[in-house]
Amino acid sequence: MLNGQKIITLCISRLYDNEHHRFVMQLNEKLRKMNAVLWIYHVNTDLYWNEKNLHAEASVFDLIDFSITDAVILMDEKIKSRTVAEKVISRAKQAEIPVIVVDNEYPDCISVCFDYQSGFESVVRHVLNFHHARHPHFMGGFPGNPFSDQRLSIFRKLLEEYHIPFDEETMVSYGMFWAQPAAEAAEKIVASGNLPDAIICANDIMAINVVSVLNSHGISVPEQVIVTGFDGIDEIYFSVPSITSVQCCSSALTETIFSALENILSGKAEISRHYVRPEIIYNDSCGCRNTSKHNLKFNFNDRFYRYQIDTQIIHQLTEKMQSCLTFKQAAECLFCEQIQDMSFIINQWCTDNSVNHFAVQKDSAFEEEMFLFFTSEQENFHQGVFHRRDIMPNLKEFQKTGYPLIFNAVSFLGVPLGYLCFHFPNYELTNYCKIHELVNTLGQSLGVFMNWQYQRYLMEQIEFTYKYDALTGLLNRLCFSREFGAWKQNLNGETVPMAVILSDLDGLKKINDIFGHNAGDNAIHTVAQALKNACPPDALCVRFGGDEMLAVIAGEYSVPEIIQKIHQYLENYNQVSGLDYQVSASIGGYTGFLSANTEFEEIIQKADKAMYSQKQNKKKSHQ
Repeated sequence: MLNGQKIITLCISRLYDNEHHRFVMQLNEKLRKMNAVLWIYHVNTDLYWNEKNLHAEASVFDLIDFSITDAVILMDEKIKSRTVAEKVISRAKQAEIPVIVVDNEYPDCISVCFDYQSGFESVVRHVLNFHHARHPHFMGGFPGNPFSDQRLSIFRKLLEEYHIPFDEETMVSYGMFWAQPAAEAAEKIVASGNLPDAIICANDIMAINVVSVLNSHGISVPEQVIVTGFDGIDEIYFSVPSITSVQCCSSALTETIFSALENILSGKAEISRHYVRPEIIYNDSCGCRNTSKHNLKFNFNDRFYRYQIDTQIIHQLTEKMQSCLTFKQAAECLFCEQIQDMSFIINQWCTDNSVNHFAVQKDSAFEEEMFLFFTSEQENFHQGVFHRRDIMPNLKEFQKTGYPLIFNAVSFLGVPLGYLCFHFPNYELTNYCKIHELVNTLGQSLGVFMNWQYQRYLMEQIEFTYKYDALTGLLNRLCFSREFGAWKQNLNGETVPMAVILSDLDGLKKINDIFGHNAGDNAIHTVAQALKNACPPDALCVRFGGDEMLAVIAGEYSVPEIIQKIHQYLENYNQVSGLDYQVSASIGGYTGFLSANTEFEEIIQKADKAMYSQKQNKKKSHQ
């Protein structure tokens, strides 16, 4: 519970799917009446049971805060990852949070499953009993897939019941649960010349493509061949003819899950199993009259054209974001009508441009102290440190609306960068459909932006190396010559006052011999800092010899004052350094005039003469 509201965590994929969207809407509306709300942890694609190489977006489930969670609903067959499921369940158990698993069974969890077996049996029995098919064909998914194998087993059992001989070679094919493989399998059926009177498919996508292939060969559905599917997806109503299928109805699932949640929230939770019976949908592809009550009144302007325009604008904005110079500029690119009701929180390390983050292994997907990169509430937007436990800006205000929060991990090149929190004030499907595009586009854009930041950092380092001496940070001789030449060129024939300072470290050989070359380098660096500190910011300070440094200053300046500042800096350093050696320098200087005819060698000679004089005076004072 958080701020007096019960939090129900839902782990799911593909919210842009109509059936998933309906389920979220129906369940959340029921929960609102109990002062509860869904927090949805979401992946845009199924994880395909690929446990060895999980997508970076699966890290979104690491964001779940079990300290405020009252119950977890895990859509196991939608997510399709046993690794993710077991990790979520394990963390929930540690926090003593009950878990409802949909479409699978795990120890100590409440299980809600569709009775796929009875559902598939009902459609096969309908084809055999009502339509009297006697030469049926089964199109499965993958050989060895448990859902496909179970449906094949039911198909064989009912053939036996209706005394129809079973021949696996001619009566079974596999369409891999997808469009192209199903079309290829259908082409083989047609080419065999042994046309069945019914093709019973293990899912709707395959059934739709089987119908398409049959139509292309002039084979009439259902007059010559009956075709049925399974799942009840919306696309079956757009097929010609519409597809007879079996629907795993979201409303029935909602009622079953909500009943289990009522027991959980009232303290009566028990480990139990619940089954939801799918419903057969009679459509034209089997020869039955379409009696479906499905609502096909879509607003295509909102659901397609507007979506396309929004996507184009989002891509333009994020392309602009990639070329920005700062994180603030990049975030400001996102303020637009098409990006609303969203907060973008990233790891703080993303803001460090001195590291190639995509070549470094991270200990965890998300830091505890993160960085608020963007929020669509422009008036209240301030980039800065953001504690992950705070979830999103203005959380309390949004909680009052009673709508779900939707979390997605954002990644680039397989590295989680942060998360998006969507907080829509409605259930508009176009918003849910845009999640996929926003997650992918923003991840790509932020990743490219970070790479550019790193490239700029490298270029600055290269430029620094080209311009500056590595030990002292002063200009090197090559860069000094270029800058000095530019000074003279900009005079446009005028003559200006100039001050020149030359310093030479005292006793460098002795320091190196007794204390080592690291000590000698430190002494050189210290004198360089003293020179730079004493000169104005626009002075040209150069290391032109091993321990010799020169400053050229345009304008009227007091050379004795600058020299005094250098000596004072070194004296202060020696008092606090705690070193066994003293750092001192012989310093000379003079004032003159800078013109287009001034030569560097002339400056060096005069400064060297002044410095040598100062060095001799220092020797005499020590005799």
